[in-house]
Amino acid sequence: MKRIFIGVTFLIPFLSQAQDSTKTVGLSEVTVTANLQSTEIRKTARNVTVITAQDIEKAPVKTLDGILQYALNVDVRSRAPLGVQADVSIRGGNFDQTLILVDGIKMNDPQTGHHSLNLPFPLSTIEKIEILQGGASRVFGPSAFSGVINIITKKNQPSQVNVGLAGGEYGLYQLNTSVGLTTEKQSTLVAAEKIHSDGYAHNTAFDRHNLYGRTALSLNKTTLALQGGFMDNQFGASNFYHPKFYNQYEQVKQYFVVAQADRQLTRQWYSNLTGSWRRHFDLYDFDNYRETKPASVNFHQTNVYNIEWRNRWTHAWGTTSFGAEWRRESIISNRLGDALAKPKAVPAFFGQKYTFGKDRDNVNVYLEHLKRWERLTLVAGTLFNINSQFGNEWYPGVDLSYTLTDRVNVYASANRAVRYPTFTEMYLNSSTVIADPNVQPEKAWSYEVGTKRFTAVDQLTLSAFYRQSSTAIDKIKRPDQAVPRIENIRNLNTFGVEVAYTLQISQVVNKPNYWLQRLTFNYAYISADQKQLNFQSFYTLNYLRHKLSLGANVRLAKNLTLDAWYTLKKREGDYQWDASTPPQPYATIHLVDTRLSWTQPKFRLFADVNNLINQTYYEHGFVQQPGRWLTGGISLTL
Repeated sequence: MKRIFIGVTFLIPFLSQAQDSTKTVGLSEVTVTANLQSTEIRKTARNVTVITAQDIEKAPVKTLDGILQYALNVDVRSRAPLGVQADVSIRGGNFDQTLILVDGIKMNDPQTGHHSLNLPFPLSTIEKIEILQGGASRVFGPSAFSGVINIITKKNQPSQVNVGLAGGEYGLYQLNTSVGLTTEKQSTLVAAEKIHSDGYAHNTAFDRHNLYGRTALSLNKTTLALQGGFMDNQFGASNFYHPKFYNQYEQVKQYFVVAQADRQLTRQWYSNLTGSWRRHFDLYDFDNYRETKPASVNFHQTNVYNIEWRNRWTHAWGTTSFGAEWRRESIISNRLGDALAKPKAVPAFFGQKYTFGKDRDNVNVYLEHLKRWERLTLVAGTLFNINSQFGNEWYPGVDLSYTLTDRVNVYASANRAVRYPTFTEMYLNSSTVIADPNVQPEKAWSYEVGTKRFTAVDQLTLSAFYRQSSTAIDKIKRPDQAVPRIENIRNLNTFGVEVAYTLQISQVVNKPNYWLQRLTFNYAYISADQKQLNFQSFYTLNYLRHKLSLGANVRLAKNLTLDAWYTLKKREGDYQWDASTPPQPYATIHLVDTRLSWTQPKFRLFADVNNLINQTYYEHGFVQQPGRWLTGGISLTL
């Protein structure tokens, strides 16, 4: 670990030498929400990746899980592509340890992190994606354990209509449209989408619908906003959760509504009040029981209510942020929770009842102060958490950033994080897992050092991190157990290094029409100090030891570009067919994806090839992913 920190420090003098006269432009001026107050990305004392709308448009992807695949140290483990079902984690964490935000609103589901990416809007409505590496409970509360993904939707769009159409192999088609209406004081965006595929293998067909809307009204010093969405996704889940069952099926639905009021109370005091409600339905059928044994189908409904009040006060000694949040997480189910005094009917399934349920309340009170000197930026704060199931505790943190030159910063941070067990981890007992109602919350200290350089032609971030987890949660199978169990792993320490580099070749050679426009390099290395000795880990120790993403943007002709991505994944851990067969390690994955685009002012044509080299690969056990997949489409602005 010491060698890693020395290596990062050793590189700093080289970063501060060449091109001292180059001014920081472009991405360096983007503000991000790594703290309670937005900060320029180069001055944040955290490793933050920003994916812009332009990056999304050029990439060979059609859904959110696709674009996250290329991001630095983000692990997207798909059971099915195109947003059907994917687990997302950061810095070697698992899918329950990443907090998902939409415009700063928490979207995680208390049932399970498998639902984290069940979001109801087309990719084209995203303005940018901010990915914060490392624990951030001081800022965002529980669930921000290994990282945060904040998806920021487009605001103040021109009054126009956008239409997208795509199609390809395996009966794939995608239709989406969005309508924007903007006047001097109001802006409205409404978007809808449908994605369908007949499936690339037995029982992998899916049918998904998204509907999303947002409207905002500016009144003097106050802005009122209302947004909401609906998502319905039905899909074949062939051997998703058990390798021998190929008729698994799942249907998920989500509704959410968010109301916000922002007001500049005085020149120094800004205040925001947000209220939200999110409902999620999950129907899971292990073996086509809908037709034969409806009582064996899993039915779950979660409701999350959230009220948060945030304030920012700017004064002579810096900027102080403070606030409070109340969150209620509830579930009714025929599998999860404690027995209900009065069962409740499952909608649309006559005779089926929710017979179990659980509620828990979470209250956060937080305070953070930011102070800037000429070269030094200090952010320190703490969050006091009160949970009705797990008690009370403090979660402090501090971030420190120092400007070496107008383009180079160095930083260090230390933050404590927490993640509460999901209802699945506490209550689900089945043929594939045994829950633990007494499992303890995950808690960890995360430490990070790094350096950033942003110039007109390139952006470089180097970082090293170390996470000390006192009570990690995992699904564990031991030799004397027929069925895996949920357990706490004590004293799990994880460290890693990250390198992110983007070079604007056309600006280096000073030729705007140069054939090679941009190169992107993202690499992360992770190592944990515990190994799978006498047990099999299903999540926590199945991290990516090596992840490499290489991207290139090539100008073939006027308005014609080719974007290509190569991704390498080397995963720790193993998987097995059953208890009588030996575990086998995950093979190294090599993926190549390309997009050919022809762009005009009012329309864009594209052709994608995903998994160009047609590799057979597995992200989860024996769930085989699709081979080479050809698609194409058009987007129009009316």
